[in-house]
Amino acid sequence: MKGRRDIRQESRGISRRQALQLGAAAAAGAAAGPFVMRVARAGEGFNWQRFKGSKIFVQFTKNPWSDTMEKLVPDFEKQTGIKVEFADLPEIQARQKLTVEFTAGSGGIDVWYTSMHVEKRRFWKSGWYLDMRKFLNDPTMTAPDYDWNDMAAGAKSIATQPDGSISGLPAFVDPWILFYRKDLFAQKGLKPPKTLAEMEEFSQKFHNAPSLYGFVARGLKNANAPAWDWVLFSMGGNFQTKDGKASVNTPEAVKAMDYYAGMLRRFAPPGVVNFNWYECSSAFMQGQVAMYFDGVNFASQFEDKEKSKIAGNVGYAVLPAGPGGHFSPIFGNAVAVSAQSKVPGPAYFFAQWATTKQSAVKELLAGVGSARTSVWNDPQIKAKPKMPADWYQAYVDSLKIGRLGLPEIVGVTEYRDIIGVAIQKAIEGAKSADVLAAAQKEFQEVLDKTEK
Repeated sequence: MKGRRDIRQESRGISRRQALQLGAAAAAGAAAGPFVMRVARAGEGFNWQRFKGSKIFVQFTKNPWSDTMEKLVPDFEKQTGIKVEFADLPEIQARQKLTVEFTAGSGGIDVWYTSMHVEKRRFWKSGWYLDMRKFLNDPTMTAPDYDWNDMAAGAKSIATQPDGSISGLPAFVDPWILFYRKDLFAQKGLKPPKTLAEMEEFSQKFHNAPSLYGFVARGLKNANAPAWDWVLFSMGGNFQTKDGKASVNTPEAVKAMDYYAGMLRRFAPPGVVNFNWYECSSAFMQGQVAMYFDGVNFASQFEDKEKSKIAGNVGYAVLPAGPGGHFSPIFGNAVAVSAQSKVPGPAYFFAQWATTKQSAVKELLAGVGSARTSVWNDPQIKAKPKMPADWYQAYVDSLKIGRLGLPEIVGVTEYRDIIGVAIQKAIEGAKSADVLAAAQKEFQEVLDKTEK
């Protein structure tokens, strides 16, 4: 079991006006499903110690949110009397483990961090999610101050299935933003890029291999798909047509592939075809890269002086616009309870605790985002935020232009693999039109098989 460590709070204030803007913007998002939680009343029998003595197993995925929650596990154990065992694995390995465990019906995993943008449809169709509605509506199971309706509309929508079931309690909505070396930009008198063309131009200006690379983003198969999807949107394309057909070989898609693969081929460190977020973040933190874009929550490590050589010299901005529009890809993450769990009550208590307002405040203080709208205005957040003000501003400004970064389909993993291979081939020099023609055929075959 990992030990608890106090979360450091740094005194970089944001104004009351900024905090109000952040709170308002965080509420923006897609319309939520029809479920509205009844308000549990005080005195109706809720007790955090109800399942004292129980044991649960939690499967985390390695990321800043999970890192924060793991440190807080002793708080949960003290508050509830429930003992927690947990493991954390990189995203791909964790998803493989979940699939194996759930397919076998072992019941060994009670709670897990679920990436709704990947697992939502597949895991729901397989019957692996416990529907949270019955617990949310039960005043003996949900604390009176939990307040489901404080969750951002987009977060609730992402966690809600076509049949109205709720597959997880939202942890955070993750928009992607631009990270850049503000010290290097200042030296050249530059502001963060506003367009894709400027991002390319600035990458060229900074690129001085091997001492400094102008740009980095994900190149690893599967992991690279959502990064390319943003460029696809920005060029005016989409992964599917309005009637659900594959749409990855359009002229807009070819332009997107030319741009993304070209940027990585010309300006990224060697071996970028094997870079996931971890390798990208590491290169950026070591001062090897001028610009990088990825999920907003990866930024917390950049301000850690024990890990990052560039702490205090990182700027945060909304992603630049393209000829097809201005977008930020967004992704939803939640805490789910397994339908196979033998202790669903204690498991739900963990999911509930991990997504309370109190936990959300601790997450924001640690530089990790939240799905809740109220916590952006919390006095502690306004007084002692860990992250710089431009991080908070980039976060909520990106929510305003958010667009689901992956198709909500059963075969989303297959989509990521197909596009991922195409991107890698293009980085290595293959023609964009050729790799996308092959991807179009394979993706349509997946849709024909899984989306009937």
